[in-house]
Amino acid sequence: MDRILAYIVRIVVWLSGLAKPLSRLGLCRYEEYTEGQTLKILLVGYNGARNTGADARVVALTQQLEQALGGTDAELTVMTLDVENMKGYFSESVRMLHFTTVFVFSLLRACSRHHAAILCEGSTLTPTFAEALCVFYCEAAGIMRRQGKPCMAYGSEVGRLNGWLARLSTDMCSDTYFMVRTEESLCNLQALGLKGHIGTDTAWTFQSEEGEDWARQRLMEAGWDGRQPLMGVAPLNPYCWPVRPSLWRWMKAQVTRDFSQQYDKLYFFSDSKERRERFERYLSAMAAAANHYSQEHNAFVVILGMEQLDAGVCDLLEQRIETPHAVFTSKTCNVFQMTGLLRQLCILLTSRYHASVLSMEHAIPIVAVSIDARLNGVMREVGLADDYLHQASDDDLESKIKESLQKAGEHEQEIKETIRHHLPIYKENTMAMSRFFVKWLHEKFS
Repeated sequence: MDRILAYIVRIVVWLSGLAKPLSRLGLCRYEEYTEGQTLKILLVGYNGARNTGADARVVALTQQLEQALGGTDAELTVMTLDVENMKGYFSESVRMLHFTTVFVFSLLRACSRHHAAILCEGSTLTPTFAEALCVFYCEAAGIMRRQGKPCMAYGSEVGRLNGWLARLSTDMCSDTYFMVRTEESLCNLQALGLKGHIGTDTAWTFQSEEGEDWARQRLMEAGWDGRQPLMGVAPLNPYCWPVRPSLWRWMKAQVTRDFSQQYDKLYFFSDSKERRERFERYLSAMAAAANHYSQEHNAFVVILGMEQLDAGVCDLLEQRIETPHAVFTSKTCNVFQMTGLLRQLCILLTSRYHASVLSMEHAIPIVAVSIDARLNGVMREVGLADDYLHQASDDDLESKIKESLQKAGEHEQEIKETIRHHLPIYKENTMAMSRFFVKWLHEKFS
């Protein structure tokens, strides 16, 4: 069905070229930049779904662009699945535009009413979580190309694509410029015949002073004595991805009224007996390692659900934690609060990429259990991969995590110094990206 969606997107992209003449007949709305007009920039991303990383990225990005654009007469608009979920995230000059997961025509309208677009999701062309997400960004890029408007993928990841998804990406993104996060993404980008250079993640400059004050208070209310070491655990279900559309599973759910595996509408999580068994091994390893470390160091465990979808995983993990602990998820905590919690920790065990990025502002030692290239990449970049990076599918995962946690405790200062060495580099790269974007934008509209 994702292939059918891709065919529909190709048709819509072709039709988008008719928006301008149709607007002259009063049949649709179309915006084309003229000198002296406010430049309308659309930020296309997966926002408003209570994904801490995605929201931190776009908040930091709008701040970076507002600073870089300076006196330029420009207006930023962020696409969001839920406006209420993002209230208070941006300055008053940033607009929000609601869209739904049935995005084909809402995306067409949004692109047609703006002069330039930024694809601001990290997983821009990666099918790890959903092929439909790639199709979404391909549509935005394709519409902007068809309408002769500039488009840039900003701090993006590009996976190793093949088949129909590779062809769609090559066709739709041929005029899109990519600032990718890693060398691996650049190689994958070039294999598709697309252009770009290496940048970094936009979330490196995200700040949350008020969130940190809130976090300390909430932790003490939850039972932390203010002195115990804080151990964070940011889990997910590595084996429920990718989500895929299924008319049969949707019909079955309507009959059985069992919607536990439904992501949204026709989209369902991956599921099988083998996947459930592998998730059980992962969860047991994470819980056992957390219990061992907290008992050895008298640590208070903080379970963190970085995306609202992680709430169920956090509940399952909590049932296995035998020491004092608390659970916080993005289902009820906003991006500033979740980041504030991360920055109170003494050590972090994570399967979430942005949990590592956002915690590094305070140089928190990290042990990573990864399912995707993003977490692998950042751990390699800061020199922690050899001793502190594991894959969720590793044999003897529990003992490996325990060993890494113990070693991280013994080498805490060394790890902190390593992270502090890399932080200024990442932050300078974000500033360089915004300067490059402004220069690129001026070239496009000069």
